[in-house]
Amino acid sequence: MKYNNLLSDNTVVYQEDKIFSKKELIKEFELFINGGGYKINKWISTERAPYHCIIEKGNNKYELIFFLKNISGAGWINKPNVKRVQVTNVRNGNSENYIITSKHKTLLVLGYYNFDNRPIMACWDAYRYVEHRTNRSAYISIDNLIEGYNNGFICTVCSSQKLWVFTKENFDKFLNDYFTYNYESGE
Repeated sequence: MKYNNLLSDNTVVYQEDKIFSKKELIKEFELFINGGGYKINKWISTERAPYHCIIEKGNNKYELIFFLKNISGAGWINKPNVKRVQVTNVRNGNSENYIITSKHKTLLVLGYYNFDNRPIMACWDAYRYVEHRTNRSAYISIDNLIEGYNNGFICTVCSSQKLWVFTKENFDKFLNDYFTYNYESGE
């Protein structure tokens, strides 16, 4: 199905989404964080989501448990600007992976978008997606992606959910903001 997508100059085109396999997404994640100055210290789990790794940059080391999905069309033919990732309930299937954010360990729902060789990521507050019984969608709009590309980092609300959108150069800024938000709220 066709949806609105973005070329490298933020021109909107009506085309099929570019979808990466799970293995490709893991590789893209590594390239993305490398571009932000981080490296993988250790992969703990890459077989299936949630993935689990330790990343580091200088003296900063973080343990991440995360869902990583393609950002793709939301399935609404009449709303081609709406995109999403689908999120499963961590507590139901993988309760051992449900963690409370500490100063250096957190749970994430990440979306990856790279339609025209210009990677960008989005993150939704993972703790808002752990109570439901079925898969739920976390939404993002084309406008959110454009703003993320233009500013490098945004923190906003989309479909009543907190949303971070960031380029690889702003991965550090995103991590600091996400950890602060969840650590201070006790999640």
